[in-house]
Amino acid sequence: MPWNDKSTGGGGGPWGPNGGSNGNQQGRGSGPRNPSHNPWGGGNQPGRRPGGSSEGSNLDDLAKRVEDSLKSVLGGGGHKGRGSDGGKPIHFDRRSIGAVALVALLGWGATGIYVVDAGQEAVIQRFGKYVRTVERGLQFHLPAPIETRKIVDVQNARSLIVGGGAGAGPNDGLMLTGDENIVDVGFQVIWRVENARDFLFQVAHGPDGRGSAEETVRAVAEAAIREVVGRSQREQVLSTGRAQVEIQTRDLIQRTLNAYKTGIRITQVNLSKAEPPAAVIDAFREVAAASQEAETKINQARSYQNAVVPQAQGEAARFNQLYQEYKLAPDVTRQRLYLETMERVYERANKVVLDPGKGASPMVVLPPDLLKGATGGSVTPPAPAAQSANPQGVIR
Repeated sequence: MPWNDKSTGGGGGPWGPNGGSNGNQQGRGSGPRNPSHNPWGGGNQPGRRPGGSSEGSNLDDLAKRVEDSLKSVLGGGGHKGRGSDGGKPIHFDRRSIGAVALVALLGWGATGIYVVDAGQEAVIQRFGKYVRTVERGLQFHLPAPIETRKIVDVQNARSLIVGGGAGAGPNDGLMLTGDENIVDVGFQVIWRVENARDFLFQVAHGPDGRGSAEETVRAVAEAAIREVVGRSQREQVLSTGRAQVEIQTRDLIQRTLNAYKTGIRITQVNLSKAEPPAAVIDAFREVAAASQEAETKINQARSYQNAVVPQAQGEAARFNQLYQEYKLAPDVTRQRLYLETMERVYERANKVVLDPGKGASPMVVLPPDLLKGATGGSVTPPAPAAQSANPQGVIR
């Protein structure tokens, strides 16, 4: 072996009692040898205490041993190792190997510790097979690759726009109604995850854009709205039945997703746009304005009808009542009707009616207040004349 060459004066290799250069001074075999050929053995070397006891608790020494052992293993025990230790096999320290193994085991086990936040669920798989669903809190599963986890948000609502949104084509929202009219419809779908297991395993979540949950919801929503609009009249979609269209569309989307077992819950559908196509929207607005005006006229006629018909019915009821009284006492009723009629006729007339009776009527002095309303001012009454001893009555 090269380390036994006498010219070196080593006397036992590089780990001899005195080392390389010291061997040239002290000569071969001048100190105790290392019969076990332990690379960390020897006499007064850094790994020994003055009393000769081993310093096994020294962390620096332990780290150095582990590092050297790992280098030897990774190097495969090649020519570098033989060049430094004379081809002797390397013996690993059990404590070093145990420490490395323990650290590696703890680090591997720590990969199974995780936290599930509020509003989330964790789906645990063992070798790819579903095992359980875990809710919020600090959780643990067997470390990978034995068990893996996928955390799903099941609380926050998600939304998408179908027809009329960003990136939509000009004809994406055109649909045919039940009365064979074309309408342009755009709506919003609000949804959330209800079942994390079904959501992960029943809905496409492919990489590189090869499917997603949003695309699934969008496709089902488009099919549902076209079916609902196809069963509805144009006027229902545009104005009177928008709320009913929203409810029917939501229910149809939910039934379809439940049939697919997607684990998705549709919370709301909102029609954001429902109007005629752009090519005929001006003409449609004119028709809508004429319809609105016709509706206004109809409302006015109904108001007039509600005011006139009850009045006419009341007058007819009063006439029937008078007729019954007239049949009982014709003369009295006729005289009363005449007097009431004359009273209404002359009630506001600025006149004095005298009944001449028999013979000439005497002169009557009219009161100033009576003439004041006719002339707009006061009139001086004429000089008083001799009054008759028996004046005639005055009838208004």
